[in-house]
Amino acid sequence: FQAEDGIRDLVRSRGLGDVYKRQAEELAESPRGNWGGLIILGNAPISTTGGENYVEGVVGVPYGGNDPEDNSGILRYVRVWYGGRSIGENNEINGITLAGVGRGTTVEYVEVAYNLDDGIEWFGGTVDVKYAAILFCGDDAFDTDEGYQGRGQFLFALVGDEEGNRAYEMDNKTNGDMNSQPRTFVQFHNATLVGSGDPDALADNDQVIRLREGLSGHFMNTIIVAGKEYGVNITDDATLALIGDSLQFSSNNIIYGCPDGQFKADYGFTALDVDPQIMSLDGRESGGLIDPRPALGGPAYENVDELPNDGFFEQVNFKGAFDQINWMQGWSILYEMGRMPGLTDAKDIAKTPAEFKLLGNYPNPFNPSTNLRFELPISSPVSLSVYAMNGSLVYSQSFPMMNAGYNEVRFNATIQNLSSGIYFYQINAANKSFTGKMNLLK
Repeated sequence: FQAEDGIRDLVRSRGLGDVYKRQAEELAESPRGNWGGLIILGNAPISTTGGENYVEGVVGVPYGGNDPEDNSGILRYVRVWYGGRSIGENNEINGITLAGVGRGTTVEYVEVAYNLDDGIEWFGGTVDVKYAAILFCGDDAFDTDEGYQGRGQFLFALVGDEEGNRAYEMDNKTNGDMNSQPRTFVQFHNATLVGSGDPDALADNDQVIRLREGLSGHFMNTIIVAGKEYGVNITDDATLALIGDSLQFSSNNIIYGCPDGQFKADYGFTALDVDPQIMSLDGRESGGLIDPRPALGGPAYENVDELPNDGFFEQVNFKGAFDQINWMQGWSILYEMGRMPGLTDAKDIAKTPAEFKLLGNYPNPFNPSTNLRFELPISSPVSLSVYAMNGSLVYSQSFPMMNAGYNEVRFNATIQNLSSGIYFYQINAANKSFTGKMNLLK
């Protein structure tokens, strides 16, 4: 189920009874905590005494072992929305829990949105992740514990302005020992981490990244933007002792928009304080367009770090989670909500039309969503207006900037609770205006 309207429609059409009715009511009241989550238990090393432990949400089944190459299968193009069911006090399920999972496992193109607790949490293990988006969760986006030793690349976090805490919360301490072994060692590169944009939105939300409890790691090609009071906070003597050795934060990383400083204290780290020129990045949960691609030729393409040549990391020429290809396009919840336009594939990058051209919408008729497609000869602000047959305006959206070439805007009729009928849409860009017709058929 992707939205409360979908649940209500299912209840009405199939009569699934009180259980689904209650679920619809809960989702209408709060988008978080309405479902469970995905929990994967593996046999890779963890730092808990005895090498085994038990995870929240699962009773009587241990995780952990001595096989760092353990294979739990393939997790690809998986979306976990509206989850994180609370089982009891201090027992809330993460969107995706990876407990003792080995690096033989493939995790890529995954999204967690509106989860009650963390987005992805690692409890030990060695599993890597690529192309992961964590959006508007109730706690932290990426959380590591119990001696996790893994890698991540192309990571995107929107903390939000209502419930979330941090983009990274990374720990090591196990059984009270901040030097427990194996020590948590994280290599997360090419990340775009977006704070609430409002440092006062939450009481316990004053940093985008918190590293603590003997945590070690390397962080390169990272962009922190629309931040909170601070970009990075490092705590505990055991963690501070690792700075410059097994704890490294590249001076080429960008931390922009944190009013009280890039770092909460003087750790000996530096970062660039420049506008990364993200196309459009409204980090509010009730906000507008999110287009996380950086402007061509901007700071995201300068002073890029070379990554380890270890067979996992891709050598790229940009910082952050995105180049000019938006790998979330077409499957993210932001796309479904109409908050994410963008290019669809590599062939569109090279195509620059001679004039502004409206390509219509597909599918048409549609229910509940359709893609409004057009080509731009130059990069330009874009505005969209949708009108009913009687001429009344039912939807409008402004996009500060879209790149030249092929573009799409996703229009979702459920947001305005529109009824079946013919609607007209008008797209204004590059000093021109075009109008198209679309048919909503429920």
